[in-house]
Amino acid sequence: MILSDNETRIDMLNNHAIAKTVAELIKECDDRPISIGIHGDWGAGKSSILAMVEDELSEKKDGIECIRFNGWKHQGFEDAKIALMSAVVSELAEKRKPTEKAKDILKKLWKNINWLSVAKAAGSVAFSASTGFPPVGLLSNILDYLKGSVSDKEKVTTAIDSVGQYLMDAKVFEDNSLAKEFSEFQKSFDELLEESKIKKLVVLIDDLDRCLPKVTIETLEAVRLFMFSKSTAFVIAADEAMIEYAVRNHFPDLPEDDNIRTGFEYSKRYLEKLIQVPFRIPALGEIESGMYITLLLIGSCLKEDSPEFDKLLAVAIDKMKKPWENLGFTNEQIKVALGETFTSVTNEITVSNQIADILAKNTQGNPRKIKRFINMLLLRDKIATARGFGDSIQIPILAKMMLAEYFFVDEYKKIAALTDDNGKCSLLRTYELQVTEPFKEETPLDEGAEISKADKPKTTTLISKPERNKDLESWENNADFTAWVSIEPHLGEIDLRPYFFASKEKEDFFFAQVKSEQLRNLISKLMGNEMNVASANDDIKALSTSDAKIVFEILCAKISRNGGIANKPAGIEGAKALVTLHGELEPSLISLIETFDRKSVGAWICTGWDKCVTSEKAKASLNAYFENLSKEGTDFVKAALKTLRK
Repeated sequence: MILSDNETRIDMLNNHAIAKTVAELIKECDDRPISIGIHGDWGAGKSSILAMVEDELSEKKDGIECIRFNGWKHQGFEDAKIALMSAVVSELAEKRKPTEKAKDILKKLWKNINWLSVAKAAGSVAFSASTGFPPVGLLSNILDYLKGSVSDKEKVTTAIDSVGQYLMDAKVFEDNSLAKEFSEFQKSFDELLEESKIKKLVVLIDDLDRCLPKVTIETLEAVRLFMFSKSTAFVIAADEAMIEYAVRNHFPDLPEDDNIRTGFEYSKRYLEKLIQVPFRIPALGEIESGMYITLLLIGSCLKEDSPEFDKLLAVAIDKMKKPWENLGFTNEQIKVALGETFTSVTNEITVSNQIADILAKNTQGNPRKIKRFINMLLLRDKIATARGFGDSIQIPILAKMMLAEYFFVDEYKKIAALTDDNGKCSLLRTYELQVTEPFKEETPLDEGAEISKADKPKTTTLISKPERNKDLESWENNADFTAWVSIEPHLGEIDLRPYFFASKEKEDFFFAQVKSEQLRNLISKLMGNEMNVASANDDIKALSTSDAKIVFEILCAKISRNGGIANKPAGIEGAKALVTLHGELEPSLISLIETFDRKSVGAWICTGWDKCVTSEKAKASLNAYFENLSKEGTDFVKAALKTLRK
C-alpha cells in the first residue's frame, strides 16, 4: 500500500497535543478575537494539525463553527482578499440554514463584496490603502525603531524618508466610499454571526506558504478585516520564514543593508502584529523519527484503523509524551501490540531498524520527506514485481541502496561504476570487511621484555594489514557513508543489478556500460571486419555461457541501432562467429534474423549461415524466413535466392 501524502487525522507524531491546546485557547477567548499561527517547515505536519483542531472543535460545538480556507487553491482569483471574504460568507450560508433575517443580511454582504470587486477591477489604489495596507501604525513603529537603534545619521535620514513616503501614500489615497463599504461589511458580518447563533467563527487557513508573495499578503490583509469582531478566530498554518519573505518581497524599496535592516524588522513585526499566539511544530528527534518510520512501514501493510495498529500507535504516543525517557520501540512492545499480525510485518520492522538512523538524520526529521522516501521504496518494489523481476528484489537491500542513491550520490555512482558484470562491487566488499572486521595490530613489546606462559594466549591469529587502497580514501573520510556501509545487509557479495535497474529513473548508472575490460575489447573486435573477428576466436571460446549471452545481446543491440540492412551491418560476422562456438545462442540468432525487414534487407542475408545454423529446428526457421523473403524481398534479393536454390 502506498502512503497518502495528504493531511491525516491519524496522529503518529504526538501533534494532537498542539491541536488540543489551540482548540482550548479558542474556547477560552469567547469575548475577544484571536489569531493563532501554526508554524513549521514544509512537510512538518501543519495541515494535519489544522484537521485535528477542526475535529477538536467539532466534537462539542458550543456555538463554534469552523471554516477551512486553502490559500493555494484560491491563488487564481483576481484578489485574495475578496476570495477569503467570499469563501467565509459562502461557507456560513451553507453550514447554517439561514433565517429570513439572515438572508437579508447575506444580501447586504454580497452587495458589499460585489462593490469591492468592481472597485478592484476599476483599478482603485484606494482599495489597498483603505484595508490598512500598508499598516500605518506598524510603519510608524519602524520609524521609532530607526531613530532609537541606528547611530549613522545619514542612513537614518534616508530610511525615514523611505518609510515616511509609505505613510504619505496611505493618507493621500484615502477613499471615503470604500471605507464606508468596509464598515458596512463589518457591521453586517457581525449581525450575521449573531443571527446564526455563532459564538465563535474559526477560520482555518492552510497552504499560505505555497502561495505567491502577493497572494500571501492579500490573504493576511483580509484576515485583519475580520479581526474587528470578537466572534472570530483565525488559525494560520504557514512557514513563518516564507511569510516574512513575502512581506519583504512586497516592500522591496525599504532600505536594507548591514546596519539598517528596515525590511527585515518590518516583516518580523508584521507577523508578530498579525499573529497573536504562535505555535512552532517541534522537529522530530532521531528516536521519534525512527518510531515514525516504523509506524509508516507497518501501516503500509496493516490498515491504519485496525485495532492492532491503534494499540501500537497508543504505545508510540505514550512514549513521545516523555521524549527525554524515550528509547524507541522494542520488539517485545511491537509484538505485544500487534499480536498475531506481528509475524506478517517482521520484514518491515527489520527495514525500519536498518534505515531509521540515516533517514532521520538526512531528512532532519521532516515527516513528509520521510514519507516520500518510504513511498518511493514501496513503489519501486511494486514496479519491479509488475515488470517481472520482483523475486530478485529484497526490500532491505533496496532500502539500503536507496539511502546511498539519495544521500551519498557520489559514492553511489562510484559503486555503480566499479560493479562488475555479475553485479558485484569488490571495492565495496573490501571496505565492508575493513569496517566490520578491523585489522588487529600487535602492540610491540619493550626491548628485553618477557612474556610468561600464563600471559601467552593459547592460540594467536595474525592478520597482516594490506596496503592502503587509494580508492577508499574518500570513503574513509566520510563518517556518514561509513555508517551506511556498516549497517546490515552487507552488499559486497550481492548481485546489485536488479537494484540498479529498479532505480534507473533519471540516470542509468549501471546498464549503460560493460564492466569488464576484456568483454569490451572482445565486443570491439566482433564489431570490426572479418580479420578482426577471426582474431577473436580464442577469446570467444573462453567465454562462459552467461558472458557469451551478454556479448551477443550487446551485438544485437548495436546491429539494431545502426538501422541500415541494405548492406551487411557491422557486427553480423561477429554474431555468426559467436553462435558458431556457442550453439546455445542459435535461437537468439534466428530471432535477430527474423527482425530484419524483408522489404529492405540486402542480398547479403542469403548466404553465410551454414556454420552457425546447424540444428534442424533453426534451419527450418531460417528457410521459412527465406520463403517469405522470396515473395516480399527486393528484386535483387529474389534473384539471389532463386539462383541459390537451383
